[in-house]
Amino acid sequence: MKILFISKFEYYEPLGTMYLSAFLKQRGIDCHYLDIKFEKDLAREIRRISPDIIAYSITTGQSKFYRQLNIDLKKQFRFFAVFGGPHCTFFPEYIHEEGVDAICRGEGEYALLDLVTALEQKKDITKIDNLWVKVDGKVYKNEVRNLIEDLDALPFPDREMLDNYRHFKKMPRKTVMTGRGCPFKCTYCFNHSYNKLYRGKGKVVRKRSIENVIEELKYLLRTYKLRRFQFWDDTFNIDYRWTMDFCEAYRKEINIPFSITPRVNLVDEEMVRALKNAGCVTIGTSVESGNEYLRNKVLKRNISEKQTIDACDLFNKYGIHILMGNMLGLPDETLEMAFETLNFNIRCKPTYAWASIFQPFPRTELSNYSIEKGYFDGNLETLDGSFYKKSALKLKDIEKIERLHHLFSVAVAFPWLIPLIKVLIRLPLNRLYRVVFVLHKSWCYFTKLKYIEFSEIFIRR
Repeated sequence: MKILFISKFEYYEPLGTMYLSAFLKQRGIDCHYLDIKFEKDLAREIRRISPDIIAYSITTGQSKFYRQLNIDLKKQFRFFAVFGGPHCTFFPEYIHEEGVDAICRGEGEYALLDLVTALEQKKDITKIDNLWVKVDGKVYKNEVRNLIEDLDALPFPDREMLDNYRHFKKMPRKTVMTGRGCPFKCTYCFNHSYNKLYRGKGKVVRKRSIENVIEELKYLLRTYKLRRFQFWDDTFNIDYRWTMDFCEAYRKEINIPFSITPRVNLVDEEMVRALKNAGCVTIGTSVESGNEYLRNKVLKRNISEKQTIDACDLFNKYGIHILMGNMLGLPDETLEMAFETLNFNIRCKPTYAWASIFQPFPRTELSNYSIEKGYFDGNLETLDGSFYKKSALKLKDIEKIERLHHLFSVAVAFPWLIPLIKVLIRLPLNRLYRVVFVLHKSWCYFTKLKYIEFSEIFIRR
């Protein structure tokens, strides 16, 4: 039984797929991987592999693309198509789409193993936990199983599956997860819905042991020429003691630059100092909105202005770059509120402040709120997976807010331009603003944050 994972390069390693592949390979299952971006003849490669199963991990913004890709492949090949990832977890109705044979909700390791085993042994596939399965037009819906508690028992992500692609193999950075789960209830995020789905099914937050993480990092350093690590946990510093002990172990045994995504109201000076001493060079965090009502009532961030500014002052004091995230085009937001977010970022003094356009993804509390208030019609086909083009909401001044989004980072970096920007957002020069956005973001990512290096753009298969 062969399983083929297909995805499209997004400048980061597909960690979820890599964990699935490693888990299945450990149990003797033949796994393969193809990246659409780097394959000149996808059909030829699929014919060479001749998979029994093709698996896709998708977000809501990607659902249309992968749906059509799967339909096209079904016309040429015979295979069982299974979809997973956030979109299928929160919009399992995707099972009704043409060509979709099964969808996986939540953690996929054991569900996919059970599916492969059942198909190989020609057994019943309709009662596998975590899966919704379509057989002869009828859909069978199953509950999720318990969360995986012992993350150390999982094999390290299958990096070798990417080694056929020079881009991944030569990438000077590797992304690593030190845990799973987030306990917070931000209304725009999937985590609150995810935790509701898994209620009574195990601990929400699970961390790998420090020894296990260090072992993976050492393996990566032995295998690849690396200049830094990126820890991709939702909240890296969720466990204070774990974070402090990890910093000490990392400093002694790894000691190359790294970046994290902390929650700012969980840091103090002792932690920031420890992160700096361990080699932390960049943190990615989010304000989301500078307006108190939007941030804490609508978004339920429950983080005060003072907590954010104090944390940013500490990171700046210790020379750790700040990548500050924000959202514009939020439900109830006015143009004046959007400028509050801009001014709040200026006070935080981030290295780079980026803004996305809010997208009401399915089954999130904020999406439901958007529908109830009449801002969104619920049509998922209108959602933009890139976060950087257009809003799906009907808001007053939404076109001006979209233009401000493109000029946001420039305004934070050069506040003296704000009077000019207030004029520019009245003018429909969207393509020009898009160019400004891309150029400034690229400059900051490459030269300041060093999230991506110039060499990565030109690497091919």
